[in-house]
Amino acid sequence: MSYCPKCGVQVENNRKTCPLCSFPIPNIEESKKNNIDREEYLLNRYRLKKAANRRRWKEARIFVYLGIAFSMIILSISFGIIDNYFSGILSWSPYVITSNLAVIVFLFFLLRFIPGFLFNFIGLGISTGIFLYILDNINGTIEWFWNLGLVICINTMIWLFILRLIVRHTRRRGLNIPAFSLIAAALACISLELIRDFYQGNGLHLTWSIPVISSIIPIAIGLLFLHLLISPRIREKIIRKFHL
Repeated sequence: MSYCPKCGVQVENNRKTCPLCSFPIPNIEESKKNNIDREEYLLNRYRLKKAANRRRWKEARIFVYLGIAFSMIILSISFGIIDNYFSGILSWSPYVITSNLAVIVFLFFLLRFIPGFLFNFIGLGISTGIFLYILDNINGTIEWFWNLGLVICINTMIWLFILRLIVRHTRRRGLNIPAFSLIAAALACISLELIRDFYQGNGLHLTWSIPVISSIIPIAIGLLFLHLLISPRIREKIIRKFHL
């Protein structure tokens, strides 16, 4: 049984009008069905729009990558011709050509043409090691790759991977993410200077990493404090306000 919204008299479910005041009785079941159909329509529309945006971004990403790759190849050929014309040999251009090729390969992984974070991360690490080896071997000898370049590459990849794991397993994200990034950068600076001192063989001296840490750590602590201070309600309002 339902009730008339105007006079309040009880009417049967199949009645179209009120028997007392003749006011039209709304069909509640039909209204619910219409609301459900509208929600499904809006949801499907959102999914289609999201898929279209993803498809447009993929096309634009390919176009940008091909444009940059073509430009880098043209520049590499031009630098090789100029170097050979003025020097008679390829003296400095192999370094530039190798760097340009490295940019092409790095962009391939950074733009994530291969699905999955782990594959792109490993690809970046291996590519970095290969290009460092090529740069060190251009003059025909291996001087710093094994003891310095490869160690720095592995050290950097380890800190980036640790940061990725921390961010991925963080439930409440906000100002703590840049704070974690700054802390990882500070620890990476310490390890990089230790690697450099060990390579030079002059003992361990933290000269430039201490000032860097002294400026980074207070900022990271402040960001963590603000993150803990801001309530979830305020955080939600900030996210909605700035469309984060």
